[in-house]
Amino acid sequence: MLRDYAEKYYRAHRNCAESLLLAANERYALGLSERDIQLVQAFGGGMGVGGACGALTGALAALSLIYPTTPCAAAGGIKEDSAKLVHEFEAALTSQNCDVLKPLYRTEENRCLETVLRGADVLEKHVDALNGKKGAEGCTISADDIKAVKAMGFLHCKGTNNFNCRVLTGNGKVDNAQLRRITEAAQRFGNGEVAFTTRLTLEIQGVPFENVQPIIGFLKEGGLETGGTGSKVRPVVSCKGTTCQYGLYDTFAFAERIHKTFYEGWHDVKLPHKFKIALGGCPNNCVKPDLNDFGIIGQRVPGFESEKCRGCKVCSIEKNCPIHAAKLIDGRLIIDTDKCNHCGRCIGKCPFKAMETGIYGWKICIGGRWGKQVAQGKPLRKVFTSQDEVMAVLEKALLLFRDQGITGERFADTIARLGFDNVEQQLMGDELLARKEEILGAEKHTVGGATC
Repeated sequence: MLRDYAEKYYRAHRNCAESLLLAANERYALGLSERDIQLVQAFGGGMGVGGACGALTGALAALSLIYPTTPCAAAGGIKEDSAKLVHEFEAALTSQNCDVLKPLYRTEENRCLETVLRGADVLEKHVDALNGKKGAEGCTISADDIKAVKAMGFLHCKGTNNFNCRVLTGNGKVDNAQLRRITEAAQRFGNGEVAFTTRLTLEIQGVPFENVQPIIGFLKEGGLETGGTGSKVRPVVSCKGTTCQYGLYDTFAFAERIHKTFYEGWHDVKLPHKFKIALGGCPNNCVKPDLNDFGIIGQRVPGFESEKCRGCKVCSIEKNCPIHAAKLIDGRLIIDTDKCNHCGRCIGKCPFKAMETGIYGWKICIGGRWGKQVAQGKPLRKVFTSQDEVMAVLEKALLLFRDQGITGERFADTIARLGFDNVEQQLMGDELLARKEEILGAEKHTVGGATC
């Protein structure tokens, strides 16, 4: 909230006018420098004579920059709107004058903090109304237009003519130039706010309908694209396996390969519903691969050489196994293969080299889902040891979903209806790939089940 920013600056010994403008600068990404802020310094204390409150003048200075970026800018001049803000300030605080407000709100301990906070509330509510949030006149965009821009990654803000613009990222990773471009786009075409989604994309908030095409073009100039909606393959998500101490493979590189092959390559393929893919670098499952339609989990299957085991009283393998799948029984180490999750953290821990090697690979879970109805993905009965194998199984899963899924159902429902064993058998075979051209050429799922 704007009042939180205002309180921060006021407690840092900025005057009322500076505090409001600094708060708006941070909240709405106005891009002001410290020298710019100095322009309102003289308005503190009612211009030093108890006149117009500094909180109000700071708010008006912020409005001068915010107003031209709002949907209302084309409808009328800022003069009329600034008068409206003054009246709203007076209604909320009883007066616009410093010498009237001080006896009402000033305290020895907090000085004029209460005035600053109330002024921030007035400005925020006013800006929300300008951007079609609260107090807007309602939505005048047709259902067809809302549907059309949704396909481009613009989600409608109910009751308004505004949309949230979904910007794709490389698994939540953008470079500094792209970040600047996103920030500038939010300021120029939206309401200045950017939100993160659970799938590591960014959403620029409060984009008016007439700014949809301009923001797409502006982002494209910076190498960014919008999208990630509809009944199709969604942007791929991965953990930061490349930097995590437990990561077993380069998640970014593998995710990029999948993104190019299936998000970009299958962009026009219509599915029964959305299809989400997630890559976890290890069995820690930080990005919850098993709650996605198709989850990929890094594995390192330990290679235990039992003849080298000396049955040490304190076994380093047993000590380092985080899930207690390794146990010293009757002087010999036993690995519970059903319990072992192939995290690889036991490898190299035996001083007598009984556990020096491990096979790198991937576990695949299918049919996961979160939301109103949660389904945990079930693993296929094989650890895959090459990326090409994983890519082939993923392609077959998509072909199966398109061919045998019912429009409107998620992959989890398709698997439940067909039976897991049946689906696994098809994913391990070659028939789906042999029928690829036929499956992709079929006129199916013209209206998918995804609503977001």
